[in-house]
Amino acid sequence: METQLNPNLLTGPIPGMSLTSEQGSYPWENPSQLNTLDEAVEYYSEKILQPEVEDKVLIALDDGISAEKLAEMLAISGTMNGIHSLDIAYIIMPYIKELAMYLADLYQTDYIESYSTHNKKRIPYGVARNVIVEVLKENPEESAVMPQEEMTMPSTGLMSRPPTELEKLGDELPPSEEEIV
Repeated sequence: METQLNPNLLTGPIPGMSLTSEQGSYPWENPSQLNTLDEAVEYYSEKILQPEVEDKVLIALDDGISAEKLAEMLAISGTMNGIHSLDIAYIIMPYIKELAMYLADLYQTDYIESYSTHNKKRIPYGVARNVIVEVLKENPEESAVMPQEEMTMPSTGLMSRPPTELEKLGDELPPSEEEIV
């Protein structure tokens, strides 16, 4: 005796779907506008090569966003807006990256191709701080850094601790054990 599978059983809604929104109200729940790679290439070529979009792409690349991340953002947002499927997004990413790099080369803008291959030479904070301290020790009269007084903020508010006796005394601290002996 064979078991028959009812085909209508698999076309029902996902449990909990009706609790969030109407089915088909989000762009990614509907069929995509572009279904082939050729359509996606044509779409992104026309879109990115518009003068106002070109400027935004060049500004983003000049500000330090890598061409790879820019392509990823554009492709994934195309999926979220229902323009193409996620499969097309991953296939079109290298093309968008090359298109962005072409624009940057055309307008002679510096850009980062990928963060994984970019070796930006940075001085670690600790090393820079040690160099500054050494320079200030060698030439203390030339330093423009003024010593700062230690500032304490009074603790106020509903959850603050009540002031202790030492905090109430302020500058009049009791003598330490070494001073007494």
